Amino acid sequence: MSTEDGLRSLVAQHPVLTAMAAGLIAGAVAAGSDKVLDRLVSTKQKRRDRRVREAPAHQMAGPYLASKLLGRRLSAVEKKRASAGFSILYGLGWGIIHGRLAAKFPRLTRWGGLPFAVPFFCACDGVIAPLLGVSPTLRHIPWQPSAKELGNHVAWTAAAELVHRVAGERS
Repeated sequence: MSTEDGLRSLVAQHPVLTAMAAGLIAGAVAAGSDKVLDRLVSTKQKRRDRRVREAPAHQMAGPYLASKLLGRRLSAVEKKRASAGFSILYGLGWGIIHGRLAAKFPRLTRWGGLPFAVPFFCACDGVIAPLLGVSPTLRHIPWQPSAKELGNHVAWTAAAELVHRVAGERS
């Protein structure tokens, strides 16, 4: 059995592992896209954004939730750890959600996963982050930072889709 056949066999037996790996890899890709797309947001829009929130939801979530959980302010080191932990959990969790939904609804995988990416952005930035108190609703955030976040979700989903395709789950 070749290495490629062995990988395909492992994926067939454990699609959740592939989904988790896809989520983690996609998180790294989205972090890179965030840095690239941030250059496209004007200084004026960044100032307007800082008036309504300290930072984007994905940057604030880990420290915010850890602080609430512990019932105290976090040190700088604790904030970094909380951010890293949140990024890992986010990647694993959304990787599994994406993998399961895409398996059940194959249309979500079209165009690099764009049919998943848009609702994914709306769910995270439009519903979940405001409900948890991590970020205000989208109507309070300037359009350029919101467009950047949508771009990050598109990059995340495209990367996750690529992992599934390389693993042989998608054609």
